[in-house]
Amino acid sequence: MKVEVVKASYLNEQHKHDIPMLLNEYSLDPMGGGQALSEDVKVNLVNELSKLPHAFTVIAYIDNQPAGLINCFEGFSTFSCKPLINVHDVIVLKQYRGNNISQVMLKEVEKIARAKG
Repeated sequence: MKVEVVKASYLNEQHKHDIPMLLNEYSLDPMGGGQALSEDVKVNLVNELSKLPHAFTVIAYIDNQPAGLINCFEGFSTFSCKPLINVHDVIVLKQYRGNNISQVMLKEVEKIARAKG
C-alpha cells in the first residue's frame, strides 16, 4: 500500500475533483450527518476555498486513489499571541480507516503549521 499525502492545490484539476468527492463521502456517512452535499457546494467548494488565503487542504492518496482529507484554516491565538491552525474537517474513507491515514495527514498539517510559525 503506497500512501502519499499532499497539500492540495485549488488549481489542480485532480484536487478540484477529489476535495468535494471526499467531503461528500464524509457527509453521506453517519458521522458526517448522513446526507449528501448540495450540488451548489460540490460545484463551488474548491473555488470558494481558493478565495481564502488562510485556507488549505491536505489530501491522502493510497495507491493513487483519494483516501482522506483535512481542511484547515489559519487563525490566531490571543492567549499565545501567535498564529494557529484550526483543523476543520478530518475525513478518511470507510475502506481506508484503520490504517493511520489520519495520523499521516495530521503530521503533514503539523509540518505546514510549523513552517508558518
